[in-house]
Amino acid sequence: MVLRCLLVVTAAPTINACAPSDDTSPTAIERDSAGITIVESLRPAWGDSAHWRIDAEPLLDLAESGTGDPHRFFRVRGVTRLSDGALVVANSGSNEIRKFSADGIFLASVGGDGEGPGEFSNLLQMEPAGDSIVARDVYSRFSLFGPGLEHIRTTRLEGHPRNLRYLGYDTLVVQTLLSFSDGYGQHRDPLALVLHDLEGIRIDSIGTTPGIEEYVFELGGMAPLFGKDAFADTHGGLIYTGATDHLQVEVLSPQGDTLRILRIPDFPLALTPEQVETERQARLDFELPSGVESLPPPYVEAVEALPSPETRPAYTDLLVDATGAVWLRLDRGIGEADGPAHWLVLDSDGTWLGSVEMPERFRLMEIGGDEVLGVRTDELDVAHPQVRRLRRTPEG
Repeated sequence: MVLRCLLVVTAAPTINACAPSDDTSPTAIERDSAGITIVESLRPAWGDSAHWRIDAEPLLDLAESGTGDPHRFFRVRGVTRLSDGALVVANSGSNEIRKFSADGIFLASVGGDGEGPGEFSNLLQMEPAGDSIVARDVYSRFSLFGPGLEHIRTTRLEGHPRNLRYLGYDTLVVQTLLSFSDGYGQHRDPLALVLHDLEGIRIDSIGTTPGIEEYVFELGGMAPLFGKDAFADTHGGLIYTGATDHLQVEVLSPQGDTLRILRIPDFPLALTPEQVETERQARLDFELPSGVESLPPPYVEAVEALPSPETRPAYTDLLVDATGAVWLRLDRGIGEADGPAHWLVLDSDGTWLGSVEMPERFRLMEIGGDEVLGVRTDELDVAHPQVRRLRRTPEG
């Protein structure tokens, strides 16, 4: 078994500065340390402007491209496009995976409530594997479906998987929880990066990362204030992973060797005491469900006892687009949810370009060359899986 701790490498002598020819101040510095390329960005190449944008109106809305149950969505866990142009949606509200034509016509569905082959108790994730579809359910259940959504197999992955990505070569990279800490209080258990084949058989462990922070109390668990986590995605046969303590992403080979480190060393993450307390109060000041008059005292006590962090997460999601650019969703606390979300973008060479603003109430799930896929939740909490145009120049 190969098992490596993912590296955090210190600075080495400067090899190359990536900068515009007419600017004496570089935007990024490329370094080398023991054969690992390190790209440190000093400022966004776009400056204060946003060179890429997403159209305000969708090209396609699957909640409006037809009628009936196939076009009603709730708790969408993923939207992806297959090579033939078809769109596939994971709708956890009905525990179904649904396939649509490129122009939004419903074609097929699979799944439904249950624990039998091809059924789901709680559909958590969907991932394209070539033109096949991999789906992750609770209790470590993993299902594979063909291009027409025909069920191929359902099996169980070892451990407690939190995320899976298709690496290519009929191989999955699975972030797997190694262990659970005992006792109350704040914990952070490590995640292993484990390779599995498409039959669910374990191939190897190739590294570990810090996992998600959790606060455990009398009634169960809750997310800490500005809790840290770790994310992973794949592109071009490589693995992109990072823990959110710092604005840094590591690029790994399929064997787990660190090839590149992309970082913004001075990105501001410090929190003020006022920001922390605003976040704490947001956990206590919300509309209670009908029939509930007050929050349970153990919950209130747990929120009041949550540790006060000094820094926020550097990001809260990681996606690699069709060009190899890395997109990082910038953190917003519960008390900071007003206004549009922003994703920071690192170009395929690792340099910091700038950030892209999301349309209102739109959750990004997949990024192509000239389109993005995601879901917009309207004011009535109706989910709208959508395709929107991505314009990679200021003029569009």
